[in-house]
Amino acid sequence: MKSFFKKYKYHFLIIFVGLCCLEVLNFLLQLDKQMLIYPDCSNYLESAQKMYLKFTGHYYRPMLMAFITGIPYLFGSSDPGIFEWSFVVNVFCWLGTSIILFEILKSFVKEKVAFWFALLPFFILGNIILNYHLLTENIFVFFTILAFYLLFQYYKTGKFWCLSLSLSLALSSMLIKPGAKFFGIVMLLFFVKEILKNYRHKSMIFLYGSLLMIVIQVVGMKVQYGDFTISYIDGVTYHNYICSKAECYKNGIEYEQINNPRAEYLFGLDFTDQKKVALEDLKQQIKTNFSNLVKAYFSDIIENSKTGNACIEDLKNYKSKSDFPFWKKLIFSITKWQNRIFTVLAILLSAMFLYKGYKQRKATFFVAFFILYIITLSGISCGQGDRFHLVTFPFLILLLAKFLSEKKRLKPFFEPLQK
Repeated sequence: MKSFFKKYKYHFLIIFVGLCCLEVLNFLLQLDKQMLIYPDCSNYLESAQKMYLKFTGHYYRPMLMAFITGIPYLFGSSDPGIFEWSFVVNVFCWLGTSIILFEILKSFVKEKVAFWFALLPFFILGNIILNYHLLTENIFVFFTILAFYLLFQYYKTGKFWCLSLSLSLALSSMLIKPGAKFFGIVMLLFFVKEILKNYRHKSMIFLYGSLLMIVIQVVGMKVQYGDFTISYIDGVTYHNYICSKAECYKNGIEYEQINNPRAEYLFGLDFTDQKKVALEDLKQQIKTNFSNLVKAYFSDIIENSKTGNACIEDLKNYKSKSDFPFWKKLIFSITKWQNRIFTVLAILLSAMFLYKGYKQRKATFFVAFFILYIITLSGISCGQGDRFHLVTFPFLILLLAKFLSEKKRLKPFFEPLQK
C-alpha cells in the first residue's frame, strides 16, 4: 500500500489541491447556492431528456453529450439529479485534465516540475466556475487532452492503437461540441496514410466506432429534422452573432444579443429553414457586406479575448455576506485579466510551435493547431465572456512548459528526458 501511494503521490496531491481550490472559490462566491439555469444548460438538459425519455435526438446538442448528461435517467433520476450529476462529471473531467497534463509533461520535464505545471489549471478561475453549470467545456477539454496524451504516446512508442484511439476521441469530441468537427476532420486527414496502412488492424475498432457514431448522428438528424448534419447550432450561431453584428454595423445601430429581431425571426422557422436562411444570409453578407463582416469577426475575437467570466456577474449573495461584493468584483477582474494574458500567450506560443513544427508535425504541432483553431473559431460568436478561450488554457500550459524546457539556461532546472 505504501508503494502504491508513493508511486501516485503526485496524482493524489493534484486531486487534493484541485478540490481545495474548488472549495475556496465555492466558499467565496456561494457557487453551490446559485439557482440560475442558463439557456444553453436547459438545452443540454432537453437533449438528455430526448435521448433517454423520448428516444429521439436534439436539434442543437449532439448525442454523446446527451448520453453523458442523461446517465442518471437510467436509474430513475429526476431533472435536478441531472444537474447534480453534471457537477460530478465536470469536476471529474476538470481534475482529470490536470492528471493527464501531468502525465504528458513528465515525458519532457522532470516529475516535480511537471507536478507544479499540472497545478496551474486549478488557478484558471473561469474553469472552476463552469463546473457548476451543465455545459460542455470541461468535458470537451478532457476528451481533447486525453486525445493529445495518446498522440504523444503514439510518437513515443509507435503503437498504432494509440493513434487510433487518439483520432477516435478527436472525432467523438464533435458529438460533444459541434464546433470541433473541422478540427477532427483535419486530424484525420493528417494521418490518412497511417490509417490506410493499418485499416485492418484490430485497434481500428476505436476509429470505426467513432465514425459509426457520427454516421448515426448525421443520419438521425436527416430522418428526424430533414438534413444530414451534426447539429443546427452552427447556422444559428453565425446568423445570430457575427452576421447580425455585421448588419448592425452596416445600418449604424448598436448590436444587442438579447433584443435581436434577426434571431427572433430565425427561431420562428423550422430547423431545415433555419439552416437555409442562415447559409443564404452568410453568402449575401460575404457578397455585399464583407467589410462589416470582417469588422464583426475581429470585434468578436477581441471581445472573447478580453472579457471576464460571464457567470460571475449573475451570482447572488444568498448568504447575505458583507464581503461577497468584494470577492465577486475581484474574482471577475482576475478572470478578465487571465483571459487577456493567457489568450495573448496562447496565440504567440501556438504560432511559434506551428512555424517550428510544421515539417516535423510532432504532437506539440497539433496542440498549437488546436489552440489557434479554437481562438479563430470563436470569432463567429460573442457575448459569452471568457467561455470560448478557456478551453485553450490547459493546452497553453503544456506548450509553455515545453517552450521553457527547451531554453538552454533553464534545461538544468527542467531536465528534459527527451528532445
